[in-house]
Amino acid sequence: MECVRQIVDSNLLDKIQLPLNMRGRKVEIIIMPVDEVSTRKKKPIDNLIGILQHNANPELMHLEKGAWAKAMEAKHADC
Repeated sequence: MECVRQIVDSNLLDKIQLPLNMRGRKVEIIIMPVDEVSTRKKKPIDNLIGILQHNANPELMHLEKGAWAKAMEAKHADC
């Protein structure tokens, strides 16, 4: 993707509304074509079940039922 970068004095940018803390200083301008920028959308996150399914171990699935409750009992047994 082609772009143009240039450092200029912010006083030259009278058409752009800059925050007060950027006025009167050198700023960097990066110009990129809009059509290329708009195509850089993030890929939607896949279903988590589908992502993690390749890590599943069917032999251990029966241990998952009640695992959290058992872990909390073990953690707080001394209380």
